[in-house]
Amino acid sequence: MRSRIEIVMIRAAEAQSGDVVNRRGPEKNGWIEVSKLETLPDGSFVVHDERDKDSFTANGYDLVWLQVLHELRHNSHLAIPD
Repeated sequence: MRSRIEIVMIRAAEAQSGDVVNRRGPEKNGWIEVSKLETLPDGSFVVHDERDKDSFTANGYDLVWLQVLHELRHNSHLAIPD
């Protein structure tokens, strides 16, 4: 089944394992799959990817861009109703 991707902004503190996020905005490059969200002693967060290659630090209210998938009906452009 095909999917339509919607890009939305969330707070870095709300990222969850399995999310696909980008700290640079809705750009073509820079997307990572979140492995874990680590809280640092100063209250900031480290968003880790699986290999810790593209991990980044953010404050709780910092915005990151999240990919949200919506399944498409057959080969059409119409989204499946919720």
